[in-house]
Amino acid sequence: MVQLSINDHLDNNQPALLLNGGQVLSRLKIRSLVFFLIAVCLSMTTVAGWEVWNSRQYHLRDKEVAMSNLAQALAWQAQASIKQADTLLLTLVERLENEGIESARQPRMQRLLGIQRRELSQLHGLFVYDQAGQWIANSNGAALANANNSDREYFIFHRGHPDRGPHIGPSIKSRSSGEWIMTVSRRVSHPDGSFAGVALATIQLSHFLALYDSIDMGHNGVINLIADDGSIVVRRPFKESEVGSSVANGALFTQLLPLGNSGTARVRSVVDGVERVVGFRRVEGYPLIVFAALNQEEVLAGWREESLLSAGIVALFLGLLGVLGYRLIRLMKHQNHIQSVLLDAQEKLLEVNRGLELLALEDALTGLSNRRQFDLFIMTEMRRARRTQTHLALLMIDVDHFKRFNDLYGHVVGDACLRRISSIIVEHIKRPGDLAARYGGEEFTVVLPGTDYVGAFLVAEKIRRAVQLAGIEHSEGVEGTVTVSVGVCAWDTALHDQPDDLVRAADRALYVAKASGRNMSVIDK
Repeated sequence: MVQLSINDHLDNNQPALLLNGGQVLSRLKIRSLVFFLIAVCLSMTTVAGWEVWNSRQYHLRDKEVAMSNLAQALAWQAQASIKQADTLLLTLVERLENEGIESARQPRMQRLLGIQRRELSQLHGLFVYDQAGQWIANSNGAALANANNSDREYFIFHRGHPDRGPHIGPSIKSRSSGEWIMTVSRRVSHPDGSFAGVALATIQLSHFLALYDSIDMGHNGVINLIADDGSIVVRRPFKESEVGSSVANGALFTQLLPLGNSGTARVRSVVDGVERVVGFRRVEGYPLIVFAALNQEEVLAGWREESLLSAGIVALFLGLLGVLGYRLIRLMKHQNHIQSVLLDAQEKLLEVNRGLELLALEDALTGLSNRRQFDLFIMTEMRRARRTQTHLALLMIDVDHFKRFNDLYGHVVGDACLRRISSIIVEHIKRPGDLAARYGGEEFTVVLPGTDYVGAFLVAEKIRRAVQLAGIEHSEGVEGTVTVSVGVCAWDTALHDQPDDLVRAADRALYVAKASGRNMSVIDK
């Protein structure tokens, strides 16, 4: 309103005043343009920085998900490999305890161990030791004179623990072949429960490394199979010096595992100090954890290239914007007389915008007419009804417990619900002269020219029942589904002089419907 009054005043004054006003406006515009250019540059820089940051977080999160999936797959592979070996041990222990541990010396048992070992490619060997640690049988056919394994961790464990379950020991070098192996063992007991010996299955670490090395983990990615006590069972890339080393003081054991048996994070390794994007998961049924990690610097390499390209493009645009802004400011300084034309153009643009606003009569969410269109329409129809002495009815429709619906299911689902109800209303407004509008929030209105309160009530009931039959779930609703309450009012020349009177009457009826239990139509006579 202030801008229009200034222009009207200028249009009626002498040319000198118009020129002086134009010069003042020109200086203001130049200053505003400078501020605008600065604001645009800052905005572009801020948006670019925000996009770069979001892209960085996306790259890291994407790799976290990938590492989580990889850890899950590798945990399953480790569980399956160990389970197969453990199943053989369980059968072997049961046979030894029934037939006696000395039965393992029989050639038949030796052949059986050899056959079972060949059936599982991951096995290095199957072994049986007596209570003193002496070799009773092995699947490899190795014959080591006076071989004794009573000093091995798994033997000491079973000798001191009557547990019947499997035991996963630390990785060791085989005395028979010199290979790195993982040990899976079970205790063999005499009938009286005393210690009779150990049944051992050894799994080649190369079985795990062959799979780990086939996975693209970049130049500095790692895959670890770690025991519950924090000792490394096998690590890719493989270094003998790291086998058995402890990572119990690392973030995996101090921060991540206390929160859950699986997850993702970004942590710094206690082994080599490299910061990595990791995924971890416990191996089901066994005291092992799979840990897969990518070097964070390598993960972000692609992001850096994208960020540099984006920064270059933004810098180019900022440079072009600066050059164009500088030239425009110089042009404005030397052409003050153009200000009057610009002011006129601005006024015309404002008029166009006002015209566009008048055309914007549709509700963006539902596609129904908006409040402005409703006000114009009901005013016109009331005039027509008064002039022709015809009927006019109004429905006020409100979604029951919609705030609870939004709180329970979220605004996205709430918007979808409003759109569905809007379509139901439209389906039951058959005549071209009727109008359905979104009055505000979850309230809708229907204007029915040429309709009395009886016909309006029938339309209201059709809409109400259709909404209920749509079966939109609402666990806290009246019927367990979304329902509506409807207030019905017909125009009366003695009672309704203005559109607001008709709206208030329909609103009163709606209030009664709400107060009476909702999901009903009520007429205000």
